[in-house]
Formats: sequence, C-alpha cells, structure tokens
Amino acid sequence: MEENKKFRNHVSVVAERVGAGTYALLAVLAGIFIQNADELLDVGGSLLADRRALLYLLICLGLLLVSIGKTWWTWSKTWISIQDQAIVIEKRTVNGSEYVIGIKNISNINLEQNLFEMLMGTCKVKMDTGSLSTANSTDVTIVLKKAKAEAFKDKVESLLRGEDAAAAPREVQEETYDFRAGSGDIIRHGVCSMSVLSIVVVILGLVGAVVMAAEALGQENALDSLLRSAVSLLAAIAIILSAVWDIVKDFVRYLDFRVKRQRDRICIRYGVLKKVEYTIPVDMIQALKLRQTLIARLLGKYMVEIVNVGMGDDKAEKNSFLILYSSEKEVYERLRVILPEFAAIAARQVQRQPRSAWAAWLCPLFLYEGCVAAAGALALLWMPDYIPAAYMQLYHVAAAAGLILLAAAGPAVLALRYLTSGLVMSDGFVKAVSGCFGRRVVAVRYANVQYVTLEQNFIARACGICKGTLHLLAGAENMAHGLPYFDARRADQMREKMCGGTED
Repeated sequence: MEENKKFRNHVSVVAERVGAGTYALLAVLAGIFIQNADELLDVGGSLLADRRALLYLLICLGLLLVSIGKTWWTWSKTWISIQDQAIVIEKRTVNGSEYVIGIKNISNINLEQNLFEMLMGTCKVKMDTGSLSTANSTDVTIVLKKAKAEAFKDKVESLLRGEDAAAAPREVQEETYDFRAGSGDIIRHGVCSMSVLSIVVVILGLVGAVVMAAEALGQENALDSLLRSAVSLLAAIAIILSAVWDIVKDFVRYLDFRVKRQRDRICIRYGVLKKVEYTIPVDMIQALKLRQTLIARLLGKYMVEIVNVGMGDDKAEKNSFLILYSSEKEVYERLRVILPEFAAIAARQVQRQPRSAWAAWLCPLFLYEGCVAAAGALALLWMPDYIPAAYMQLYHVAAAAGLILLAAAGPAVLALRYLTSGLVMSDGFVKAVSGCFGRRVVAVRYANVQYVTLEQNFIARACGICKGTLHLLAGAENMAHGLPYFDARRADQMREKMCGGTED
C-alpha cells in the first residue's frame, strides 16, 4: 500500500449500503399491505384498490432508485489516501469535504467481514481514535478487497510503530495465538451470557402469542380475525425473536475465538458467518472489566473486557471482550499472558463497604418503602371496586403477598449490594466492584481517569463516607463507572494520585 496513492472503496459498498435501505422499504411496504389487507386481498376488489397497491409499489421502487443513484454518486466521488502520517478521506460531491485522521491518534484498527463481504471477497477496515467526541461510533470505515484491506491495515500499524511496512509482514498466524476457544468454551460462554430477563420474556411472549392466535381462530371468520390481529402478532413475534437472539447470540458470535499478545498490542479474532479481527494498542486501553451475569455468578465464571475507544461502539458489538467466560483461576492465568499490566490489580481483593453505608441507605430505603405503602393503600382501597365479589378473597391474598414481597425486596437488594460491592486503591490503580444479582469489576489506572465525581447525603457526611463515579475516555456504555461507599478520607488520596502524587 503506497503512500499518497489515492483509491476508492470497493464498488460492492454501494450494494451493501443500498441493501440496508431496501430492508427498510420492504418493512414499510409490508406495514402498508397489512393495514390494507382487506381491500388488497379482496378478489372482487375495486379498481381504486388496485391502483392504490400499484402506487405504493411505484413509490417504493422510486425511493430505491433514488437511494441507488445517491449512493453510487457518493462512492464515485470519495477518495482515500495515506499522506504524511494521516489518513485523508476526500468527498468531491456538491458539498465537498475532507476528513483527516492522524495515525498516531488511532486507538484500534479492525478488520470485519460479514457473509455478503465473504461472497464478494471484500473486507471492512474500521478505525477509531482516542477522541471523546467520536467515542460512540466508528470514525472511519473503508471497504476493500481482502488482500488490499490487510495491506492497508499493515501499513497503518507499521506507521503506528514507526516501522517500515515492507520490513514488518503480517505476524499473526493461526498457530501462534495464546488462546483459542474450543466448542466447550463457546458453550460455557453462551450459557453464562444468558439473560434471565430474556428467558422470562420468551416464555411470556410465547404464552401471549398462543393466546392471541387461539382467540383469533375461535372467531367465526378465522382468516379475517388473523389478519386484523396480524400487527399485534408480528409485534409479539418480533419481541420473542429479539429475546431469543439475546439468549443464543453468544453461542454463535464468538465461534473460533482467538486472542494473542504481540509486543505492545493485542490481536483478537472471532466469527464464522461474520469474521472480525481487532488490533488494540495496549497503551490505548483505558480500563479492565470483569463481568458476571447472575448465571455466571452462580457457576463461578468471569468474562473479561477491556475499555478502549472503538471496541464495543457498534450497536451489534456492545461488549469490549478480551477473555470469554472462564473460571477465576483461568482468567488470572490468561491475563498474565495477554495483559500482564492489569493482572496484579485484577487478582487483588477489595475492601467491603463500611457498615455505615447502611445508615446512608436509610433515606432511599424509606422513600422506596413509602412508595410501596402508597401503592398498597391504593390497591386495597380503590381497586376492590373493580374486582368481582367471587374473586375478592383471592385478590386480597394476592395483593398482600405482592406487597410483602415488594417491601422485602428493598432490604434484600441492599444486602446483596453490600455483600457484592467493594473498593481498593493500590499500585497506581483503583479497582471498584459493584452489582446486586450480577457482578461488575472495573480496574483503572489513575492516569486514565478523566475526572471523578463524589457524592454524600447528610447521613453519609455525618458518617464520614462518600461514593462517586469514575469518568473515562470511552463510549457511552463505558464512560461512567460507579464507586461504592468508602472512607471519605481516602478521597484526598485518590485526588493526589490522579494529579501524579507518589504511591503508598
């Protein structure tokens, strides 16, 4: 890949971008068809109905042609080049623009291939910079033939390291990875990643869809009833499918997961139907996270993620993963190989919150219990007017049981939070643990903290404790991390270390 030589995205990017718009148009057309199904499916329908259907079709086709023309025009007028330690993207359209990204500011450079790109032999190159203003989206996406994409990535990486690209061929070979997930690792990760809420949504959604379908089929004109209920059924099916995908996605997304530490960078590859390759400079890693879902916590497994501007900023990739769900021992062993800079702080035990945290929680707890009491009074005094007399006793029993459970939930959640959360400051790091049913651990270098906000209510102030939030240079998902209650005297120690003070 020569410097100053200008090139364009592969022409397949036009079809790929237009394809997304085509799905939206088809969805609109399907909605129109469902709403007008009675007229459009009537065999003896009027000429007006036929003309209306033709008009809808022509409008959609016209919008599709406009989309194709606009995308083709933009593609043909967009040029990319590497110039003087910068990537330059020029758009020579009517409203021309030039976007320059300094190579030294790149936080990661990634390769990605979806199924369409595999068939076309192309590949996406995605780059992000360490900038807060663009932390929630990919800064640059370039589509090239796979060989050219790899050459472009190698060229950018060599410039990042200050090396000659010709003297630094691709190093990552299949057999050189430090860890490669097998089928057992993928299954374990998928099980631990499952959301209990999604499982509940699937069960309730299936029950609701079956009930709606049974009611529609029980009507005299079953077909007409089904058509009238189609929108509701499709909405229920969409919710169910979304929840099902949330359950199963981690069983398939990380197939062939591989990770490798190479000098000052980490290389991660995964995927079969959608192949992804990440290259992350270690000095661009803002923090380390260990995560446990409720299921993972019951099984004693941890997933490790890294906070880095660019990883996890796409909607389809919310987790900035590093190590798939594994036992605590396996996690620490792999960290010592892949990211030894964070291995010591990850293994360090945290100090539980002071017992005086219970006093600080009294205000929100009293407020919660007051809301439960108000809801109970409303349920017992107002709702009985709408309950049939035959069900009154059952209603009172159910309402009383529900109120007792809600009232007990407040102290139970606080107890779980107290047992889970903690904090430690050591060796230039601050490590905070939070959670209730699940568990989240974040370890951050003081030098990477943008700023800290500390909070105290009047009870916490009297008890000499405070809590807060760490703010990092990252996407919205990873920008803020809570600090549980700790001794307020340690806040001065935290400020001193953030300003470059000496270690303990």
